[in-house]
Amino acid sequence: MKNAIKAILGLAVTTQIVACGSADVKTHDLGITCKNTSESEINIADSKLSSLSLVGTFVSNSPFDTSAAEIVSYDACSDRIYVVNAHAKQVDLIEFNDKGQPTGAGSLELSVTEKSAGIEIGAANSVSTFDGLLAVAIENKVKQEPGIIALFRTDTLELITTYPTGALPDMVSFSPDGLWIASANEGEPNGEYTVDPEGSVTLVDISQGVSNPTIHQIGFTDFNQGQPRHSELSSNVRVSAHSATVSQDFEPEYLTFDNKGQLFVAMQENNAIAVIDVSTTSIRSIWGLGSKEWNNISLDASNKDGVVGNLKSYPGLESLYMPDSIDVFSKDNVSYILTANEGDGREYGIKTTQEQCDAKGFKWDGDDYQGTPDYASEIDFCISYTDEIRGKKLDVPENHPLAASLKDKSQLGRIKLIKPDSPLGSDDPITGFGARSFSIWSEQGELVFDSGDEFAKIVLEVNPADFNSSNDSNSSADDRSDDKGVEPEAIEVATIGKYTYAFIGLERQGGIMVYDVTVPSAAKFITYLNNRNFDEPVCTLVDDGECDNDTYNSKAGDLGPESINYFTRNGMHYIAVGNEVSGTTSVFELNF
Repeated sequence: MKNAIKAILGLAVTTQIVACGSADVKTHDLGITCKNTSESEINIADSKLSSLSLVGTFVSNSPFDTSAAEIVSYDACSDRIYVVNAHAKQVDLIEFNDKGQPTGAGSLELSVTEKSAGIEIGAANSVSTFDGLLAVAIENKVKQEPGIIALFRTDTLELITTYPTGALPDMVSFSPDGLWIASANEGEPNGEYTVDPEGSVTLVDISQGVSNPTIHQIGFTDFNQGQPRHSELSSNVRVSAHSATVSQDFEPEYLTFDNKGQLFVAMQENNAIAVIDVSTTSIRSIWGLGSKEWNNISLDASNKDGVVGNLKSYPGLESLYMPDSIDVFSKDNVSYILTANEGDGREYGIKTTQEQCDAKGFKWDGDDYQGTPDYASEIDFCISYTDEIRGKKLDVPENHPLAASLKDKSQLGRIKLIKPDSPLGSDDPITGFGARSFSIWSEQGELVFDSGDEFAKIVLEVNPADFNSSNDSNSSADDRSDDKGVEPEAIEVATIGKYTYAFIGLERQGGIMVYDVTVPSAAKFITYLNNRNFDEPVCTLVDDGECDNDTYNSKAGDLGPESINYFTRNGMHYIAVGNEVSGTTSVFELNF
């Protein structure tokens, strides 16, 4: 099947593989040359994954905390890892030295796409590879305008073509058979919240050749108020109370294909997943993911209680799942969707002076310079819109079971909550952002498994003095307790031998959680590895624990895992992890 796919795509492979395709499918011969790497694997059918071990780390030459290593993808054809460097508007290339360690091999400049696409480009957001093809999701210089998918060949790094997308393509992926490319177009508004493009999904059919595509722009206008499919949206699908339409409010964040012709699209801020039928390029359904209660499981909800790891249960408190990354695997012909339940609020704004912020009627988020000479000149963040509210500012009846906790900064007074659309009653739940876990869902949208409070308890055991740290300071224990905790961000699934494994990256705390998900309803924790040294400063010069010179200290290790990619090479099994704050890409070997 793999060889037939190469023929359909027109990949004249020069390894030992011989391309063959069906006579009724047009081919576009790109003549891509692949390295003859060994595909033989160690027999591990009866072995279980036990641990991860670091192979090596590549450090980008970019300033600290500038998204220099976001999405990673390994291409076996070129035997290379491709890493989005959003800071430099390029894709960094990583190869392997004689010891199998990752090493820099230059970069792919993306400015070459502008002439083909007819736009000025902004940052690259995602990459995906398939048998010698490299797809890159690139936003427009003006984020609210349509972006592109740029398609390169990995042997020569030449640009093949570009495909138009919706606004802000945030994630790109090939289908398992390589015949489709999809991008999730977030459609995020501008800072003043005066321009709000519609979220969408771009689906590119390249079955007739990469230069003869059929491009489908899939929007959500049918779900707007008064339109034919609006009634299909359950109350679990979150739509902002702002003046946006449903299609403007929907913000596709991440997507994944299964092997049955379905495309699952996470809409993080909407706490929902859209299911697209690839063959008809139509939206089959939209699930609302609902909420998770903190009645019988615990969380640390305060960064001002003087206790690191103060885990408590709060009956009446709930969180929306709000996944960022998602992935899918199949068992017994059923697709299971895995979600990293990060959570995300909507907060938009601009950098300006307090004087100008006040004049616009926005909310000043910096220090108060009113009445001082700096009032008209000091620049800081000015909020045009936010859906977040601190617990202490939430208006609840005195007889609400959480009323006292919400006024206490050592309990729920500091936690960031979703600002309600209407006054709360004494029986109404208090709702926060993100479930601080990973979940498994059936292809019908039913919750099969959730890791509950295991991430917090595991991290607290491994890093008790640095629990709920921020990812830009190594002197920040407890800082993220009032936000979203360790913050599950990245997720990858791999079936190896008889077993299926999930790898979950914790964006703020750092590190990778590994679970056995072979039995989806009974997933089991295997191991946790954090390649971060809390004893080292994050930069070569710090002030009160914060970076003071934009120069990353490599001794601090990995900071801010953003993506994970599983791959095999020379018979061995690995994951590559892109870390956006440290700008590092680390490769770990899977041990059985």
